[in-house]
Amino acid sequence: MTSAIIHVRPDDSLEGWIVQDGGGCKLGHFPTREAAELVAQPLAKTQRGELMIHLPDGKTIRQSFANG
Repeated sequence: MTSAIIHVRPDDSLEGWIVQDGGGCKLGHFPTREAAELVAQPLAKTQRGELMIHLPDGKTIRQSFANG
């Protein structure tokens, strides 16, 4: 079984942050990365999946909750 991935990424204008599921469905738009992470992290935990944060410079940060 593949674990769920919740993504946090900057919006196209770089003026806010989007939380979306692995299928690309937008779950919310937030003014800051921190606000987006506060919503995304519990979702990833509940689904025992991963949180993937996409930074504006192209780097990513992954956090796994697969083991609870």
